Amino acid sequence: MPLSLDEKRELLRLIEADQPLPGHWRARLFPGNTQVLEVGKEYRLDYAGKMKREEVLARTPAAPWQPVRSFCAERPHPDGWRNLLVWGDNLLALRELLADQQGPNRFGTRGKIRLIYIDPPFATRQDFMKDKEKAYRDKVLGAQFIEFLRRRLILLRELLADDGSIYVHLDTKKGHYIKAVLDEVFGEENFINQIIWKRLSAHNDAVKYGPIHDTIFFYSKGENYVWNKQFAGVSQEYLNQFFDQVDPNNGRRYARGDLTARDIRRGETGKPWRGLDPNENGNHWKVPPTELDRLDAQGRIHWPAKEGGMPRLKRYADEIEGVQLQDLWLDIKLMHNLSQERLSYPTQKPEQLLERIIRASSNEGDIVLDCFAGSGTTAAVAEKLGRRWIAMDCGKLAIYTTQKRLFSLTTAIGAAKKDDRTEPERVDGWADHLKNAPGLLLITEKARKGECDITLALLEDLAELATRHGLLKKDAAFSLVCPEAKLRLPADRLDDADDGPGVKRITVRDVEFRFSFIAPKDKPAREQPLPAKEFTLYRAGVYDLAAIKDLPWADYRPFVLKLFGVRDQPHTRYGFQLDGYLGTHSALLWNYPDHKNLTLDYGYVDDLHRVLRGQPGERFYVIAPVVAMAFLEDEITRQDATYVFLKVPLSVLARLIERHEPAALKQPTREADVNEVIDAVGFDFISQPQVVVAARRDQRELFADCVLEIREFRSQTLATDPEDFANFETFSMAMVDLDYNGDVFRLSRVFWAEDLFKEAGELEQAQRLEIRIPEQDFISARLMVILCDRYGNEKTLVFGREDFR
Repeated sequence: MPLSLDEKRELLRLIEADQPLPGHWRARLFPGNTQVLEVGKEYRLDYAGKMKREEVLARTPAAPWQPVRSFCAERPHPDGWRNLLVWGDNLLALRELLADQQGPNRFGTRGKIRLIYIDPPFATRQDFMKDKEKAYRDKVLGAQFIEFLRRRLILLRELLADDGSIYVHLDTKKGHYIKAVLDEVFGEENFINQIIWKRLSAHNDAVKYGPIHDTIFFYSKGENYVWNKQFAGVSQEYLNQFFDQVDPNNGRRYARGDLTARDIRRGETGKPWRGLDPNENGNHWKVPPTELDRLDAQGRIHWPAKEGGMPRLKRYADEIEGVQLQDLWLDIKLMHNLSQERLSYPTQKPEQLLERIIRASSNEGDIVLDCFAGSGTTAAVAEKLGRRWIAMDCGKLAIYTTQKRLFSLTTAIGAAKKDDRTEPERVDGWADHLKNAPGLLLITEKARKGECDITLALLEDLAELATRHGLLKKDAAFSLVCPEAKLRLPADRLDDADDGPGVKRITVRDVEFRFSFIAPKDKPAREQPLPAKEFTLYRAGVYDLAAIKDLPWADYRPFVLKLFGVRDQPHTRYGFQLDGYLGTHSALLWNYPDHKNLTLDYGYVDDLHRVLRGQPGERFYVIAPVVAMAFLEDEITRQDATYVFLKVPLSVLARLIERHEPAALKQPTREADVNEVIDAVGFDFISQPQVVVAARRDQRELFADCVLEIREFRSQTLATDPEDFANFETFSMAMVDLDYNGDVFRLSRVFWAEDLFKEAGELEQAQRLEIRIPEQDFISARLMVILCDRYGNEKTLVFGREDFR
């Protein structure tokens, strides 16, 4: 059916207004063709809000990284590298890191990020709890979540070295969508594995199968990527099944491996050896006859009892690395509540999981990146394995948890591995004893010194008992299993057990006794403290304005240019030096660090206009701090040429007001805030909250509490004043270091707003919030408390024991 006149008018209106065409126009404009495929793209994932890859790279602003502090400077890397811990929106931070790779490479990451592991929010509506309170939530749902992650994946691929790889850890809710996104971003040909990690033993659910696994997608950037083969440990059942032979010369268990391979060869490997011709069976030797002679001289060849049987290679059980790891991981358990590794941080992953990934896909000295750092497991394990790391997170709790973790590292990865084998599992040949011996005496490790020792007197009594009651058939042996220390027999009476069960044998009163020993449990390697190497904490997207003003010009210039999105392309106009472009318009950055006592007045504008010879319709941008300007206007016109003044930080404030946001990067307190936690709405500057706190000692029946009484807490942001908020309205959490050393904050405990509100009668009735710390937990002379608002602003306070009276 042809278009009606009204339809034509509506279509023209939409086109002239540069508006997207609604979906129903596809059928009207292309009747009979329900699908419009792009050339070379047979299928793709489409959803609302999807940006082109080129748009993501071009339109994502790079947030300059502002250094906060360096730690562990006494342990530097030899080449000057410093590990990087970044607080801010990872999208903006990643874009800055990419800009650095494409430009000066100040951070030294170009071509060196060999491994990326991310464990992003799963978009499951689940509340992750810390101390029964919200730490963060992942309510980014549907298309919004997919695009949120896709944009970061686009940047991550650009950052990755050509021989690098990425692991994306997800649950079952959105994994199938993200697999399609990963195929699009990295290429379906670069998909390596879908790893299934069984994280729980069971999950009771009345209406469905219990969800007990996560999915980890493994992609490479190209055909060649770092890969170190990994092995899983073998069980005793596996050893008993496949390593079923015992070498009579040394007592070692072994399996029989092939010495021949298919196809006839005419060279050395096709010749007969010791009368055995492999060609008769269409085979050839795997090694030349000279090598077979060497193996036989070493006792490494198993000769079958059957005459004419083909010899086999002895593969000793104590020499195998394990079973090559497959894509189903069942052997790494989620941490239990009492695990020494546990930090009580929601979604914390076990160190053994990251150890496996980092060992497989990186080498010592490579950079490992995790832009959803959480509790800092990736950074901690990378440090322990001699890798370099970059960790990013938008949550203050994550940053402080990671920072504390790095100051308390040990050489052990994960909780100490206990040897849980039972005594029979630690007996070589236990199955042979049960199969061949009519009688068996087991003396356990519980026997104390002097109890149940195996002496000649005991064996004489056992022999008399077995003979009197006919317990043994003719020529049958009696088996005994014990710790080796319990065997108290003369050495000259003991013989080696050449065949059958046991490693030692003795005959007493015509009864043969065979002994096997219970191997002691393996002791884990003793963990040692592991001081972290130098790392630096950065802010990305939320800045300290005073620190910016104190920068030298060489650092101030690139920082502020990035802050305002100015392309750093110096150029001249009539001999006057300009710093770059905003869009197509020239931009000038005022050298504030070197001219702090000078101000820009109307005379400066007149002189600038005269030098630049501004023409009607032209625009020029001038960037300078508010304190350097003697006028209030944002735009000044001279002969129809416009001079736009971007003021630090008022111009940034304007961006926030336009978005109806008091600050750029929120911290989580309720479900409605989660999107703001993940996606920053612009740049912001740090503003300390207005706080009134009193300390006191509160005596209870047996013990006393050290109480911090918060009487007032109001945020002060670029876009708001403290009076704009109700008391406590923007309070997020209190973080406490109970053993403050006067230098570095090490997180000991977190007190969440919701908990404190409940104790105070909810927000509307709260007159004060009380942070209670048992006096016996306050172990040092001072404690530090950081009071954090929903926008990441902090008030830091230090109290001594004498303050609590």
